[in-house]
Amino acid sequence: MMRTPVLRATALAAAAALGAALAACDNTSHEQEIRGAGRGTNAIPDEGTLARVPLGDWAGATPNTLANTIRNPYEGDSAAAREGGALYQQMNCADCHGYDLKGGMGPNLRDRYWRYGGSPAEIYKTLWEGRPQGMPAWGRALPPEQLWKLVTYIESFHGTFPAPLADRGKQGDLGDEDTTGARTLRGAQNADQ
Repeated sequence: MMRTPVLRATALAAAAALGAALAACDNTSHEQEIRGAGRGTNAIPDEGTLARVPLGDWAGATPNTLANTIRNPYEGDSAAAREGGALYQQMNCADCHGYDLKGGMGPNLRDRYWRYGGSPAEIYKTLWEGRPQGMPAWGRALPPEQLWKLVTYIESFHGTFPAPLADRGKQGDLGDEDTTGARTLRGAQNADQ
């Protein structure tokens, strides 16, 4: 007779503990969703998405516009651009691209000619993977956050293409069009000299 109430109480306590554990799991996943959603467009793009950005167009194939949709998570962040500038010096990027980014042994990073694409995602991929004829792959040496700050620094010189205009930039259709919202490319380059 005494066993039944004890078993019932034990079963109720176990059910309450299980319910509390499930509620805690549910809250944890909700908190993770909120944290993820709070990052919005400033989240670091995942490497799987970046890996699908092609180096160029395939003749006769439907154009891949993925590079047009991936924005720099530090876009317009002046503190990130300064950190990227410090990395540019520390990693000796200036030895090839010049202290003013106008080129030397390596290409000019301030003009509108980008062999492997001048959108933020394409520049990131170039930094991550490296390119033939001298561009080292920095993906194993620097974390993604630092690579994106380098992209931000390069973007601050106005020779790159904003993500939504990447296709037009590849085709050379931007010319002297103002893509920064402030000045024309030629005006920006003259002002920076």
